[in-house]
Amino acid sequence: MKRLIIALAAAFTVLAVIAVIADTREYSSQETIRVAHTGSPHLAPLFTAYENGIFEEAGLKISLKQFGSSTDAGFALLSGKVEAVFLEPSTSFRLINENDDLSIRIAGSVNFDFGSTLIVREGLNIRLNDVEGLTIAAGSRFCMLLSQFKHDAQRHGVDTDTINFVYMDFDSMLPALEAGKVDGILSRASYALPAQEHGHTILYQNWDVLPGDACCPEYLAQVEFFLLVKDISPRSVKLLDSALVKASELPPELSRDAIAKFTQYPPELLAQNIPVAFYLRLSQELKQELGGLAWTEN
Repeated sequence: MKRLIIALAAAFTVLAVIAVIADTREYSSQETIRVAHTGSPHLAPLFTAYENGIFEEAGLKISLKQFGSSTDAGFALLSGKVEAVFLEPSTSFRLINENDDLSIRIAGSVNFDFGSTLIVREGLNIRLNDVEGLTIAAGSRFCMLLSQFKHDAQRHGVDTDTINFVYMDFDSMLPALEAGKVDGILSRASYALPAQEHGHTILYQNWDVLPGDACCPEYLAQVEFFLLVKDISPRSVKLLDSALVKASELPPELSRDAIAKFTQYPPELLAQNIPVAFYLRLSQELKQELGGLAWTEN
């Protein structure tokens, strides 16, 4: 009987060792997850996690691939050159809907604090009281950002009826400002950093404005990027998700250092107490909004 017990114990020990070896082999043979991005300063969680070794701590092998545009990054995912990509919401929806047979799903989001922001083009050295008569782009005539700006400007004596407001989607605003088609843009706060990097000026900001209308829907208004995944195991997606959350919990100074390294944005511009973007897991509410587009394993 004693010999039988000893034999069984030895057998269990061997099985345990085999299991550990198998798990180690799975870890050591884990393929690198290639992640596409566009070098946006609002990808702070990605850059911070990479720069501070958070991916390695989670047992992930991550390779970052920068592309010149969201279109190029999206095509890289479609062609199998990468397994994950960060894309703007509109581009994400279009990519998934046009390729619904490829099982591309949204696994998380990179968000940025909301706020009403007036950006005026380079060379316009003016104050808020000087905007009368200018051409300013807004999301729509009923946009809450526009309503808040008018309210604040009128309190400072500005006759907002003299401003020539034109209406376009947010993604078209900065190119219109660059091309000189408008004198200013009234947009979300996230556009402030890239606009300043191109020499434009922030004339007005109100951080107390909260999203919640047709122009700025609550569930989507703060989302700068979605994380799209394809052909990645559920375990790896969960680890990637957790690593990005952990990176968002680090001090913002570390995120600003990582942004400066990966984007070449001037450190002095990043140090102006501008918030940094943060990563969020998909909430149940957002999963309901996204429906079949959402990753449902985590």
